[in-house]
Amino acid sequence: MAFKTLTIKESTYNRLASFKAEGESFSDLLDREFEQKILTTKDLLDWARANAGRKLGLRQRKDSPYRIKS
Repeated sequence: MAFKTLTIKESTYNRLASFKAEGESFSDLLDREFEQKILTTKDLLDWARANAGRKLGLRQRKDSPYRIKS
């Protein structure tokens, strides 16, 4: 398996590290987050519906008129 070295700002590293699950490598994190290819607007909308608020720990209210339906 080949490896590459990336140089990123420390603030970017810290932000990225905050998304890692316990025991997860950065490679695993990036594979998980970018496994879905977004090539079309439909792909983007599907991704947004699946991930809406997840990064911020937000949940939709069940009675919200703006509820995103899967």
